[in-house]
Amino acid sequence: MPSMPQAEPLDYFLARRGIGTWAAVRGLIQSCRVRVDGQVCKHYRRALDQRTVVTVDGNLITDAEDTGTLICHKPAGFACSHAAQDAPLIYDLVPSTWQHPNLQTVGRLDRDTTGLILFTIDGSWAQQIVAPKRTRWKRYRIAYSGDLVHDAVERVAAGLPIGGETTPCLPAHLTCDGVDADALGLATLSLCEGRHHQVKRMIDALGGRVERLHRDRIAGLDLPTDLPVGVMRPLSVSERQLLVSDVNVDGPQLESSAIAQ
Repeated sequence: MPSMPQAEPLDYFLARRGIGTWAAVRGLIQSCRVRVDGQVCKHYRRALDQRTVVTVDGNLITDAEDTGTLICHKPAGFACSHAAQDAPLIYDLVPSTWQHPNLQTVGRLDRDTTGLILFTIDGSWAQQIVAPKRTRWKRYRIAYSGDLVHDAVERVAAGLPIGGETTPCLPAHLTCDGVDADALGLATLSLCEGRHHQVKRMIDALGGRVERLHRDRIAGLDLPTDLPVGVMRPLSVSERQLLVSDVNVDGPQLESSAIAQ
């Protein structure tokens, strides 16, 4: 049978195998219904390796592909919400075999924003990615109307004040990438914050208006070029590592790429 990731916690292993919600899984463990290598285990975070045998009520729980964390190429038009009134929802794109009551997006993208978004059932892992103190850089490709101020790059690098905020944005990295066939300006913005509508508000403060917005990188993880719009798949072990080993946005030259249509 496929190998489970090294040192995977018991509660996560059971939750992602569809045994139940976090609360249900931990209730099973606390009720002495879970055995690890033949012994009752009441430790939620007991680390498992590929040789560990897990049973619930005597039934063997076999391992499989880790569907507890997914990577998705978000299309425009879908809300990162569970509220029915916000439909269509990003969760409508999750295949039935990967749906889970604890599945949440890792952060959010606006309804009209496309690109890289992650799903997970592990809230503690999600916080490693989105918590402000982690300073994970995110890269956005922007198509905008209007004209940016002449010193836009310098203002962004210095920490741009935006409307409705008493504290300027943290220093970020902006490049101006010319114009597209529709005569819209193109820009790339990398930042390590997640304020509400931040990219749109920053471009607005610089004199432009965002017409299309596409995220193609979080930390060291790029949106896979072979992942079609509207499709998701399990995140690989190597991709998980890229998310926790951040990159220096001012290091490698940020390459140009087309804005998602």
